[in-house]
This record gives sequence, C-alpha cells and structure tokens, in this order.
Amino acid sequence: MATEHNYDPLRNPQVDYEREDLSARGILIFLVGLLVCGVFVEVVLWGMFRFMAKSDVLFPQPTPNPMMSAQKLKPTPVPGSIFENNPGADLKLFPEPRLQVNDAGDMSKFRTMEHKVLYPEQPFTDSTGAVHISISEAMTLVEQRGLPVRPNPPPESAAPQAESGNAGGPQEPSGASAPAAGMQEPAH
Repeated sequence: MATEHNYDPLRNPQVDYEREDLSARGILIFLVGLLVCGVFVEVVLWGMFRFMAKSDVLFPQPTPNPMMSAQKLKPTPVPGSIFENNPGADLKLFPEPRLQVNDAGDMSKFRTMEHKVLYPEQPFTDSTGAVHISISEAMTLVEQRGLPVRPNPPPESAAPQAESGNAGGPQEPSGASAPAAGMQEPAH
C-alpha cells in the first residue's frame, strides 16, 4: 500500500480549522450587502425629508404661539448682551400666571425662613405643641444628657428557650418527647 505523505512543516493538521465553514468571500458579500442597504436607507430618508419640506399643502404649518406676539424684543443696546438667555425681554408684558419671577429672591426668602425655624432666638411652641430650640442648644442638651436608651430590658420569661439550652439540667430520655407547642395532653 502506497500512501502519500504530503508533509508541510508550516501546517499542523491537529490545530487547523474547517475551511469549508467560513470563507472570505461570504464575509465580503455580507459587508457589500450591508453597505448597499445603508446607502438605500440614506437615500430614502433624504427623499422623505425633501418631500416633507416642499409639501406645505399636505403638512400645513401651525399658527404661531400667541405669546410671541405679546412680547416684542427691544434691540440689544450692549454688544455683550447677545449672550444672555432673554436679552431685553420685558417681564411686565409676560402673561399671567407668572410662576416664578425672581428665583434668587425667592430662594433667599426661603433660606431666611428656614434659618429662623432652625436657629430661633427664643424657644417657641408651634401649633402641634412641639417646642423648637436652636440646633446648637439641642446639641448641648444631647451632650449633657446623652441619647435616650430603652428604659427596661425585655423580661427573662420572654427570652427564647433555645438560648438557655439544657446544659447542666435534667435531660429527657431519648424515647420520650414533649407535646408539640399549642397542643394539650388529654385529661385522664
């Protein structure tokens, strides 16, 4: 029996892969198909946007916001004011209800009211009956008196039996068992 031995030192058949499963041609065909689909989608979107831009009959423009006509912006006198959010807007012409006109002033008022509650000059009692003192006074009282603790430890009878165990006590014989909890023995 004659056997051909084509020995190639650069090719090891034990670590080779199956050459019929994956080919470079298949990958290239997939990438070209992906490119064609991408170009097709771009052309369709471009045509759709061109159609929508030129078809005012099918898609009429909405009426402008009535608030836009109420405020006429003044020309900007200062060249640097172009970088403002609303240069020259007259807030007196802004329609009601105005939700927040002066946010910095409102925040300052809020902080002042909160500071009066947290740091009162004199202790006071509110409508619920709670006495309010300043935070520094409350911290001094906590430092002097300490934090409140539980007044009484739980009673010994409420402690679970598993903690005490049967160490050192009489043990029941292995054959006898106590009745289950909640069940009573029948009276004789």
